[in-house]
Amino acid sequence: DYYCMDGTIPRKELPRVLAGMRDLSEKYGLGVANVFHAGDGNLHPLILYDANVPGELDKAESFGADILRLCVQVGGVLTGEHGVGVEKRDLMPEMFNQVDLDQQMRVKCAFD
Repeated sequence: DYYCMDGTIPRKELPRVLAGMRDLSEKYGLGVANVFHAGDGNLHPLILYDANVPGELDKAESFGADILRLCVQVGGVLTGEHGVGVEKRDLMPEMFNQVDLDQQMRVKCAFD
């Protein structure tokens, strides 16, 4: 099985982020296939796990969250082309302060 992520980074940070993903792969004991649009910095790492092994999906999700944190740390963002959704919602404070998040919620409520 695989867990696909979507983050965007400055292109010049690609070597650093790939090295970071390699380190995270070792930390979590899970493989990662790096698929990306290198020209615009849009990453789609595929975290490989076995859904039949209890706890592996949780590890894959934690691994994915750490990849997105790494994207933000190097000046990137949590998403590229697939939006925030439930998988990234709890990571929004990694990128935005509470004032920004509150304003975003007000805009969302205006359209709901």
